Amino acid sequence: MSFIEEVKNLLGADNFPASPAFRAVMFGDKAVYLEGVRSIREYSENRIEVSLSKGTVTVSGEKLYVKRYCMGDMAICGKIKSLTRD
Repeated sequence: MSFIEEVKNLLGADNFPASPAFRAVMFGDKAVYLEGVRSIREYSENRIEVSLSKGTVTVSGEKLYVKRYCMGDMAICGKIKSLTRD
């Protein structure tokens, strides 16, 4: 059993979908890696908003830029101040 499956079982697997709609990994305040991105909705040096299959993710900060975007995976670098999901 994988680690994520163990965590789901401990928390009650019936309450969670089989696979998440997206995944976010933050690397301190320097970068964020997103999986499950459908498109870029807004792009500026202070805010990057992306569409997911359900909802959006907004990264706010300073001097933000997309380092890589390919097949639903995105790396955003800069001074990350917040990450929110709508």
